[in-house]
Amino acid sequence: MTLINGKTKLTGIIGDPIDHTLSPVIQNAAFKDLGINWLYVPLLVKASQLEEAIAGIKALNFKGINVTMPHKETVIPYLDEVSSYASLAGAVNTINNENGKLIGYNSDGQGFLRSLEEASFSAENKKVFLFGSGGAARSLAVILALSGAASISVANRNKDKAEHLVSLLQSRFDNCTAEAIGLMEDYPSKIKESDLIINSTPVGWDTNESLLKSTDIRQGQLVADLVYVPEQTALLTEAKKAKAKILPGKQMLLYQGAASFEIWTTMHPSIKAMREALDKALTK
Repeated sequence: MTLINGKTKLTGIIGDPIDHTLSPVIQNAAFKDLGINWLYVPLLVKASQLEEAIAGIKALNFKGINVTMPHKETVIPYLDEVSSYASLAGAVNTINNENGKLIGYNSDGQGFLRSLEEASFSAENKKVFLFGSGGAARSLAVILALSGAASISVANRNKDKAEHLVSLLQSRFDNCTAEAIGLMEDYPSKIKESDLIINSTPVGWDTNESLLKSTDIRQGQLVADLVYVPEQTALLTEAKKAKAKILPGKQMLLYQGAASFEIWTTMHPSIKAMREALDKALTK
């Protein structure tokens, strides 16, 4: 166990809820592997306390923080600066404390692209169907559009939120068509036409719920679920029944975490050490 002392550099993650997160597992494994005196802790932060929490990060001299639901979009006004990509996506998942200056970044898109590369999938000229329109969805939609996706269909229970994300895509990307779909609408044809299906909602977290049945999915598609508990979600089970390819949520968790690690430490973490720790935690 790492000795915690007055020289320990603090990092962590804020969100609500927070008890489910496995980010501490992978980050602390990476710190241990490199033998550096850093610590990563989960911090429950209610929406009403977000401004105070961000001020506390600076006051307590945290070196860096990850941001998860529901704060990825609402945290932006409390930061000193935001990277160009995070600003475009309208969402921050990583904060770096640079000598008292809090700078917001977004590693979700980079992490998802690396997981796609590992699955031998290129977004160029592909049709994407995206469930959700929150902070993670915005990051993925933007990175996929930047990567040359031909179209992105955004489905959300609140169609107005989906339309807001679609408006962003339409205003910035001329070569990527985008449309909003309400979850109560009939969209099976759009699903079947898609090359990549992504669930960026919490549906399926530690439950047997799935947004789709195997009959909605076709062979040859790639189905990605950002939910990583359980590792084999109900959606991924349905995808396997349809003989589609699957991309578990742990892949994006791993790679976005590695990108955040690099922002904070300027060091390259061991993906192997992080993956082994994550796999061990998921089997418990």
